Amino acid sequence: MKHWQPREIEILASLRARFLKRTAGTSDYWRSDEEIALYDATFAARIGWKIDAVLRAVQAIGWRPRSTRMLDWGCGSGVASRRVLDLWPEFSAAAFHDRSARATAFAKSRLRAEHPQIAISEPRADHDTLLIISHVLSELDAVQLEGLLAQVRAAGEVIWVEAGTHPDSRRLIEVRERLLGDTEPLRVIAPCTHQARCGLLAAANARHWCHHFAEPPQEVFRDARWEEWSRELGIDRRALPYSYLVLTRHDAPALDGFSRVIGFPREGKGHCRVLTCDASGVSEPMLQKRDAPDLFRMLMKGREWPPFRWQISDGKIIAPPTDA
Repeated sequence: MKHWQPREIEILASLRARFLKRTAGTSDYWRSDEEIALYDATFAARIGWKIDAVLRAVQAIGWRPRSTRMLDWGCGSGVASRRVLDLWPEFSAAAFHDRSARATAFAKSRLRAEHPQIAISEPRADHDTLLIISHVLSELDAVQLEGLLAQVRAAGEVIWVEAGTHPDSRRLIEVRERLLGDTEPLRVIAPCTHQARCGLLAAANARHWCHHFAEPPQEVFRDARWEEWSRELGIDRRALPYSYLVLTRHDAPALDGFSRVIGFPREGKGHCRVLTCDASGVSEPMLQKRDAPDLFRMLMKGREWPPFRWQISDGKIIAPPTDA
């Protein structure tokens, strides 16, 4: 079995250092085709698993895009658009935008190899465009963000995925509020089950943030190469937090009365606390294991859940919920 070469680990470690310092996006930061290929096989693969989780979440509520074209904005190696096309290959054309010409060329090359039926078009958004945005907020200044929001407002549908950190989540919430304040706003598909003001903006919820956890593919934990990568770079293969926003100018699934679990439940002795959000705001009801053992087990062992319609009394979930 092929192991990582020391030089490859050195390149990946250097990339990670740039990402953590948030200096990666200051220029065309890819130094070679080898560097972006190594990124695509590792860090971008993990972003792809987050994209997969978002796609599973919208599938669970019966949503799929209507657009026939897509635009991968801030495309990097193009992993986000490839994951979308793996699930929905019926798009007629795809476009790519990135400050890096090397990244854009790589993304186009991979698209041609994996989805040769998809035409490559010019990067513009209109009402027949699914706009895909991934892990860009930490790299954008105010002017650049305005330019991106112009693309969002022009698009028919948007899938926007960011890191699951408190700052990135909070900035994405700000974006949501701005877009919902437009004269002709896009509608939120997920994670929100409503179009109301985000409940996390209440002062009492300042310590919380809207984040979720993706389930990595199980083969990652049986792959010696991934194990070596994890050990050498000090990255937990299980840790895949993300924030996201899916928008449309078409009809949205009816989720009135449903709630979305935020983060991961806090477990206590024989119970857990579930941070949950709906149109009425954010709350943290208790679930006792004896009241709904199957639900308790699902929440404690899983990372991805559908929206729930809770049955709550005196701050406790009193019966198994209805899922969307």
